[in-house]
Formats: sequence, C-alpha cells, structure tokens
Amino acid sequence: MKKVFLLVLSCIAITTIYSQNDVVVKTRYSVSGGVLGAANLSQFRIPNGNGNTVNYGFRPGWAAGLWLNLPLASSFSIEPQVLYSSQNYRLRNTSATSPLLMNDGRIKFVSVPLFLKFNASDAFAITAGPQLDFITKVQDNSPSAAVKSDFNKTTFSLFGGLEVFPHGRVTIFGRYVHGLSSLDERTGETPSGIVYKNQNIQMGLKFKLFGSKTQETYKAAATLPVDSDGDGITDDVDKCPTQPGLAKYQGCPIPDSDNDGINDEEDKCPNTPGLAKYQGCPIPDSDNDGINDEEDKCPNQAGTAKYQGCPVPDRDNDGVNDELDKCPDVPGTAANNGCPEIPADVNKLFSTSASTVSFSTNSGKIAATSNASLNQIVNALKEHPEIKVKLEGHADNAEKNSQEVSEARTAAVRTYLINKGISEDRISVEGYGSTMPIADNGTAAGRAKNRRVEIKIVN
Repeated sequence: MKKVFLLVLSCIAITTIYSQNDVVVKTRYSVSGGVLGAANLSQFRIPNGNGNTVNYGFRPGWAAGLWLNLPLASSFSIEPQVLYSSQNYRLRNTSATSPLLMNDGRIKFVSVPLFLKFNASDAFAITAGPQLDFITKVQDNSPSAAVKSDFNKTTFSLFGGLEVFPHGRVTIFGRYVHGLSSLDERTGETPSGIVYKNQNIQMGLKFKLFGSKTQETYKAAATLPVDSDGDGITDDVDKCPTQPGLAKYQGCPIPDSDNDGINDEEDKCPNTPGLAKYQGCPIPDSDNDGINDEEDKCPNQAGTAKYQGCPVPDRDNDGVNDELDKCPDVPGTAANNGCPEIPADVNKLFSTSASTVSFSTNSGKIAATSNASLNQIVNALKEHPEIKVKLEGHADNAEKNSQEVSEARTAAVRTYLINKGISEDRISVEGYGSTMPIADNGTAAGRAKNRRVEIKIVN
C-alpha cells in the first residue's frame, strides 16, 4: 500500500508540473479613480531679470482633488485630474525699482493636469504631461496689494514625477511642475524684461475609491515548432534560425572562415582569403618574390616590382646587374663596378705627371709643354672607351680670381679632349681655386706646379 500511495503522489506531482507549464496568467486593471491630497512648495521663477535681481523663495501650501485612471495597455494609462490648490509666494530680495507683481501673498488655482503614466511594475510608475491652471483668487499681504486682474487667468505648465504603488489603495506620489506661461497681465508697470512663471514641487497621497485588478488564467495553446528559414531544422534547435543551413552545422550555413566568399568545404585555403579561380587560395607566387603570378612577367624567376617581377637586367652579361653596373653596356668585373679592368700601364699613365696639364700665371691657355702628355691621355681614352675622367682645375695663391681661373683651365682641357674625339659625356669638371696646392706657393717653381689641371679616372 505504501508503494502504491507514493506512486500516486508522484503521478499527481508530474501532472501538476506539466499543467503549470501550460498555464498563462494575465493581469488586467479596470478604470479606477479617487481623491488625493498634497503639500505644495511654490515660488515665482524669474527666467530673465534684464539686470534686475528678483528672488523668491519656496513657500509651503496645499492641494486637494479628484483623479480618474484610464488604462490603455498593460503598462500605460492616462489619468486626468482636477485639483484645487493654495500656493504661497514671498519675495526674498530684489534690486528692481518698479513695482513687482507680488511681494508676499497667496494665489488659489483650479488645475487640470493630464498624466501620461508608464507603469514600470506594481511598485513603481513614471509620470509626465501638460497642465492648465486657472486662477480663482489672489490675496496679497504687502502694502501695494496685487489684485486678480494683474494676473493672467489661464497659464500652461509641464510636469514630471514618480508614483510608488500606483495600483494600490494608497499611492505615494511626487512631481515637479514647470510653468511655461507668464503670470503677469499688467501693462506699463512691469520693469522691462521681468517675467513671472510658476514653479511648484508637489508631494502627496492618492486614495483609490473604485477600480479593481483581475487575473485571467488560461491554458496556452499547443504550438508546433517553427522553422523560420525553411531549412528543415526547427528554430528551437537552429543556431541560425533566419538563415537556411545544414544539420551538420546546427542549422547554420557552411562556414567561410576567411570571408572570401568560398565556403570552407570547397576552399583549399580556408584560413587565407583567395579566389574561386584558385579554389579559395590566393593568387600563387611561384618564385616567392612577393609578386603574384598574374602580375609577374617572370613567374619562375625571383625579381622586383620595378621590373614587373623579373630580375634586375644585366645588358652586358658580365654578372653585375645594370643598377650596380657603372658600365652597363661593356662587360667588366664586379671588383671594378661592372667596368673592364684598366690595364696597369693606363693606370700608371693617369697616376704620373703625364696626367697633369700646366698653365701660365692668370691664364686659361694650356702650356705648349703639356700637349704631348695630353695626346697620350687622348690615345688611352680612345683605346679604353669605358674610362671616364674628371678634370680638376687649380691655381696658385697669387692669382687673382683663382676660382674662376681654375674653372677656365678645366674648360680649356675639356675642349681639347673633345676636339680630339673624346665624347663629352665621359668628361666631368670641377675647379678648386687655390685651395689644394701641391707645392710651396712661396717660390716661383712651387707656384708653377700649383697652376695645373689634373686628369683622374672616375670609373
């Protein structure tokens, strides 16, 4: 019997659990209404004093009225109210010389606020909305007493606030009322620029006299599993319910890890973006020179981008590429920067006095004694067209305008060589004035040696 009893209890519990899972409870609120009472703290707000100091302090007052709540949705309702309120005002200090609207007094209003209420929960609600105020009575205690005709009869405000237990029998509320309309109706008496607007902080209690809460309990209708993307995998197990996919990938499409538009099942390089043409792999670079084969004119030889993937050219096939070869059209050696090795006798010729041309004082005319040496130089240059030379002009320190004289001397030797058939693009020149003597400028013989042009190989 004990076992049978336990079995029955277990069945009842399981049935209850499943029944509860199928039950839906909805709470609804009916139209409700009641009365309210509140304490006010009010003052005149002076937005623009035009240089006048006009300062009112908050003063206490009271309000009472009726309210009616009209639910529009489960968490939103509108609530019109009608309030009768007494608001006090007292001037704290001023620098204005013209009469003020009110120094110390009381105004009674009939106010009609329209609450827009968002019920965050049964315990808390946020309120905001517009309010119209109608002045019914003015009582001024100061000697220059204000009268009702000094005031606009109707003004407009906006408010915002909070409610605690908005659906309860007793609701605690607070709100801030910000006047937008001027209260001052006077003409010709108000100091220019002073505008009086109402400002009110209100806290109180609402008492509900009618209205109820109802709960509807019903069993939820059984629903079939949904397959939003129509891929045959229902949304409850589909990790990509809005994209058709495969069961293999839990309802998601075949992945594309490298985002190249080629899914991983067809991509031979799934982690590197590529092209369909190469089955998902990048364009190949057969010679590993950093230039892909589609742009490489020498795909099987490592080269440079400058030469569209081909190696740097070597026109004279001497093993020194043209970018390093100082004689790119004449075979040479790497030791001589791609130029042919200069024979020892030619080197000797350019290192002896035969490569030095002499001149008279303050003259750019070649001394006749130098013609034989110059002709030797010309013959060597014709036999070795790969040689280039530099003409370096010098002067002694007694020559006037030594820089110009040294340059004139190099020009004379250059002209001589060109006239003998040496190409001008093989000759460079530079004058040094008297800055590089080779002998003592204190003697005539030394100065004669210093008046010279030296011819040097520059390959």
